Amino acid sequence: MSLWPALGPALDLATALCAAFNSAYFLHLLASRREEPARRVAAAALALVSLGAMVESAFFLLAGPPAGSPAWPLVRALPFAGTAAVSLLIMRRVITLDS
Repeated sequence: MSLWPALGPALDLATALCAAFNSAYFLHLLASRREEPARRVAAAALALVSLGAMVESAFFLLAGPPAGSPAWPLVRALPFAGTAAVSLLIMRRVITLDS
């Protein structure tokens, strides 16, 4: 049994989870009154991008892979890498602020 068919959905699930985490963080910054306006605008843009990644991943999870597409995991790896990298940056910032 090959792991390739399960890898695409696993990447989409991980992407959706990272994007949800990122969205929550950026929406929290957006709602914060202590942030300067430029940072709030940036938080709004990043929240929108994260929400888009989450909706896209949810769509692919519900729709399933395109028929006969073994390249699905390869295509979905890049959005996962991006959202995971942003999540790591957020976690680093949160941990540094708590120290």
